[in-house]
Amino acid sequence: MSHQQKIDEKAIFHATAALSTWPERNAYLEQVCPEDHPCKARITALLKAHDRKNPILDPLLNDAGSFPGDDCLSEVPGTVIDRYKLLEKIGEGGMAVVYMAEQEEPMRRKVALKIIKLGMDTKQVIARFEAERQALALMDHPNIAKVLDAGATETGRPYFVMEMVTGVSITEYCDKNSLSTDERLNLFIQVCHAVQHAHQKGIIHRDLKPTNILVTQHEGQPVPKVIDFGIAKATNQRLTEKTLFTRYAHIIGTPVYMSPEQAELSDLDIDTRSDVYSLGVLLYELLTGTTPFSEEELRKAGYAEMTRIIREQEPLRPSTRLTQMQVQTSGQIKNQKSKIENDLDWIVMKTLEKNRTRRYETANAFALDIQRYLEDRPVWAHAPSVSYRVHKFLCRNRSQVIAVTAVLMLVIMMIVLSLWKNRQIRGAEAEAMKQANALSEVHTLIRTYEYTAARRKLRPLLQAEIVGMEARVLLASIMGDDPEPEEPAEIQALMKRHYLERVSHYTKRIQNDPVDPDNYLQRAQQYHYLKEKAKVCADMEAYRAILNPPRGTANYDERLQASAGQETPSGFVFGIPENLGPTVNSAFKDCDTDVSSNGLELYFHSTRPGGRGHSDIWMSKRASVADLWDSAVNLATPVNSPYRDEAPCITGNGLTLYFMSTRPGGQGGGDLYMSTRATIKDPWGEPQPLGPPVNTADWETTPAISSDGLSLYFCSNCDKVGTEYWATGGDIFVTTRLTVDDPWGTPVKLGPTVNTELAYLNDFPKISDDGLSLYFHRRSASKSVYSGKNGQWLATRPSVEKPWSRAVFLGLRGVGTSFVPDRSTIIFCARKYGGYGDVDLCQVPVLTEGRGRKAEDGRVTTE
Repeated sequence: MSHQQKIDEKAIFHATAALSTWPERNAYLEQVCPEDHPCKARITALLKAHDRKNPILDPLLNDAGSFPGDDCLSEVPGTVIDRYKLLEKIGEGGMAVVYMAEQEEPMRRKVALKIIKLGMDTKQVIARFEAERQALALMDHPNIAKVLDAGATETGRPYFVMEMVTGVSITEYCDKNSLSTDERLNLFIQVCHAVQHAHQKGIIHRDLKPTNILVTQHEGQPVPKVIDFGIAKATNQRLTEKTLFTRYAHIIGTPVYMSPEQAELSDLDIDTRSDVYSLGVLLYELLTGTTPFSEEELRKAGYAEMTRIIREQEPLRPSTRLTQMQVQTSGQIKNQKSKIENDLDWIVMKTLEKNRTRRYETANAFALDIQRYLEDRPVWAHAPSVSYRVHKFLCRNRSQVIAVTAVLMLVIMMIVLSLWKNRQIRGAEAEAMKQANALSEVHTLIRTYEYTAARRKLRPLLQAEIVGMEARVLLASIMGDDPEPEEPAEIQALMKRHYLERVSHYTKRIQNDPVDPDNYLQRAQQYHYLKEKAKVCADMEAYRAILNPPRGTANYDERLQASAGQETPSGFVFGIPENLGPTVNSAFKDCDTDVSSNGLELYFHSTRPGGRGHSDIWMSKRASVADLWDSAVNLATPVNSPYRDEAPCITGNGLTLYFMSTRPGGQGGGDLYMSTRATIKDPWGEPQPLGPPVNTADWETTPAISSDGLSLYFCSNCDKVGTEYWATGGDIFVTTRLTVDDPWGTPVKLGPTVNTELAYLNDFPKISDDGLSLYFHRRSASKSVYSGKNGQWLATRPSVEKPWSRAVFLGLRGVGTSFVPDRSTIIFCARKYGGYGDVDLCQVPVLTEGRGRKAEDGRVTTE
């Protein structure tokens, strides 16, 4: 035996004596002593003698516990190895010692220098040491301690230099800083990424535990560093030319953090999932403050039982472990049981599976599942039930779910309120229809002079919200004409209140417009019902004075030129206007008239109850032009819609109806539509929008068709600034076509002789049968419809090829003129002449028809 072999035996003796139990000593001797070599027996005997503290052997040992002569081969603080000066010993393992050292050049810095122990420089140990050095050199990750240099001492023992990691174990750092569960998990994810990096380089750590994961501070943030790859194993490459064997029946790693496959008698099948298991033990400890199997429990169990527990016994879930711990230790997290239950339990227990095939495949997959937990996403470790996924979705999107739920509740409330309101509206509409039908029957009874029956019908309607006013007006007319006995006292008291209310109403109108004769006439009628004769006479005197004012007085202005029997600036002479009465009009807005070519059908739109939308198109008939108009009938669907349907215009043959509608499917705010029927006895067909170029993104309304059906006049605000044509002003356009089967051409705006500048509204055109007279309505968009020369205007032309002359004021205060076929009467709408509602349909006889007055220069003028 050589001298070097003798020194090796001494070193082996010291290394073995440092181990506390005989199983560890035997395992170590099996590793470092060749088979059947006599050194094993000699060292074993020497160890037994050492344990007995034989005084004979004591002098052979010096104070340092080494054999004599070892001092010359040992490093102490102050020793210089290459360019590194050892400062102090900071760690020691079975194979090597770690010193804090100071690098002298090319830069001065503190490093960690790891050098193999004396007596450990056997082929196997050197191979393992070089394996660690090569493993660290292969890796470049911010969470793995970097290898800075490597070399050998003068005695040939290898060493390598690592960055100096000044920190504490990850468990100590978390407990000392009282990190929350989420903060611990975020720190742990970085450790997983570091281990994943090692695995990608083909390196398995095999001894992951808190003391091998140190946490340092970098720019105020904790940074974990994985250290000590001293028992690392290459998975897919050779780390060194020297072969490293892990001998049979030798356990590599720390039992508490050891995977079941590491506890087997053979570790030939160790792979990256062994590190995943150790990471799971580390996470278990971070969450609960203890490991799945305590170190004391394993130490007491003995070698064989320890390996059996690791291989076979199932650990408690982390949440169960917390529940069983009656007193929390410093490593535990207060009030965390609820956070650990379920998802974290599933994640941890998946990593601690005895069968490695049921663990996470990689450390990266482990980290990703933790990240999914932090983001309230379903974790892969959990059973994929629908309820679980829904729960995670709700947790992950808590604020959005609350917002959506609030919106849904609001929508539901709105729907409920809308249904309730619609029910109320339908009830009101049904009641309104019932009342309207009753009024219609009253009108029939009045026309046949059946006043007694009419009285009975009216009494229940006198205080109705919708038709009460009209009912009281009708009863007042009956009470004035019917010689039957007086009404009961309660009815008389009700009617007296009605008369007084109407007196107050007309008094206010007189105060606002003291020169409107109709207000005096209407108030005089109420005084007549109240039997106040003097007041009746006073109002009638005022009425006559306004209608026949002395020339030169303040009341003699152009407003009164439309009085009966006087010629207007247009040359027309009108008779006395009169209201069409309650058979046609209602207590609401009735306007925009058009009379059929035979004079037997009157089309208009109304906001009265009984329709489908905001305003509907209605029609009243009469048997002959000498008869009164019958009660109006709603055209119903499909002509009317839940929206605004207004301004009807009937063609000469009575088979096509043009009108304006705001229903969906158009181009803008209001569009022109057309409905047809095969004969005048057939129902109207589905309305069709005229479409572009007639309809635009703005408003098109009040259509008027020529007698030959080849020209269509209408109002549009397409070149105005604004949205509503009645507020921004509108102009009259005309579109033409060659035949009635051709599409309409591009509309042309009529010239300045018809349309005006600024915010004036020119609408409701009506073209005469010969196409030479254009009647239309004009008013200021910013003034009342009855102020100034607001009203009906007339433009003429000598032939259809010539331009329109300058328009003249027709002298008629109203909207939407429509001539009866023989042109003896104009039907229009106004807020005057006996009003039943907001706007009523009226008529005025045409005593003399004019076409405008010419000035001295031959131009048609309004003066």
